[in-house]
Amino acid sequence: MKKIMAVVALVLFAGAAAKAANYPGNYTYQTVRAASKGPAVIATVSSGIMNKFAVAYKSSGILGGSDSIQAVVRVTAMNRYSGYSQTVERVVSLAKEQNGAGFMAAEMGIYDFIPQGFAWDMKKIEVAFFSGQQWDSNYGANYAVEKGELDASEAVFKSEYNGGPNVEGDCWGFIVEQMRK
Repeated sequence: MKKIMAVVALVLFAGAAAKAANYPGNYTYQTVRAASKGPAVIATVSSGIMNKFAVAYKSSGILGGSDSIQAVVRVTAMNRYSGYSQTVERVVSLAKEQNGAGFMAAEMGIYDFIPQGFAWDMKKIEVAFFSGQQWDSNYGANYAVEKGELDASEAVFKSEYNGGPNVEGDCWGFIVEQMRK
């Protein structure tokens, strides 16, 4: 109950702060941009107060019948001022999506993959999936999505109410719709 009250207070505070600072009324509305590469779905979710992304694996992929899946996620960013790029790699677990569309990782913050103080511009997200000894990595090339592909994607969803610092339910629903395609 305390967590719910804290989240409600945060959302109300974010909305009030945005209004008080003369931000537009839709400043905290979330926008999802998704791209599918084979069985992989990579989506960014952003608003005026947050930048997150999620990876998913469609049930139609070769690992779709597995009990559990993990993913190696690589994010490459470039420093806007120096042109220096850096790639950060993490292994994440994907849970079964409740409606049978496949597997999804919990939301990840873009800033968790970008060094602190790095005036970043995300360039690419790459993903390779595995279950035990079996891999699905696009034949070793990884499922990769460039930032420009996400920016130009036709798979876009915009929420129409104030969101908080986490991905809202209707945005997750849109990502699941992309998994079913």
